[in-house]
Amino acid sequence: MKLKDKKLTRSDIKRASILDAAMNAFQSKGFNATSMDDITLSAAVSKRTVYNHFPSKETLFNAITARMLTLFFTYEPIPFSKDISLEIQLKNLVEHEINLLTMDEFIAMAKVIFAESIHSPQLVQNAMSEFEEKGSPLVHWFEQAALQGAIKTDHPERVSMQFVAVIKGFCFWPQLIQNAPMPDEKQLDDIAQMTVQMILKQYT
Repeated sequence: MKLKDKKLTRSDIKRASILDAAMNAFQSKGFNATSMDDITLSAAVSKRTVYNHFPSKETLFNAITARMLTLFFTYEPIPFSKDISLEIQLKNLVEHEINLLTMDEFIAMAKVIFAESIHSPQLVQNAMSEFEEKGSPLVHWFEQAALQGAIKTDHPERVSMQFVAVIKGFCFWPQLIQNAPMPDEKQLDDIAQMTVQMILKQYT
């Protein structure tokens, strides 16, 4: 699975710079303590430019959440195939999830959102509504696998949750909460094998 290429305009670059500045400020000072002036200064753009893109801190926060969630949808998904070994496809899915969850940008955005979920749960809930409407590409893969009889379940969304939960237990939550180092190559291989075998043993 690969990220789709997109040519950035000058406006896109300024918008990204503002988002980066907001994300750094929210992470270091917190959402409530950060002002739009702080973000303007850090982004090295005019206040007018900031407000043209983002009328408020809330819209900035929503944009950061949307940027993180966009990573889920900018990978070109590999559709489920009955012609490819289920084990191979599951290994590919594990690799994709690990690559996504361990991206520096993804972790940084997750830290901002995680912190604000404690102080401003409604703010996070509103920002996450778009993701819930679109649905997860990973859930769609498991739905297709179930429809074609490759896995046995009436609840593919639960299988997807289990699949991701194992990966996150080693390659996301420790890094997010404890600043733990990423597992090395051998450990990542063991995590992948464990995750794949869990699905195969429980659902085939």
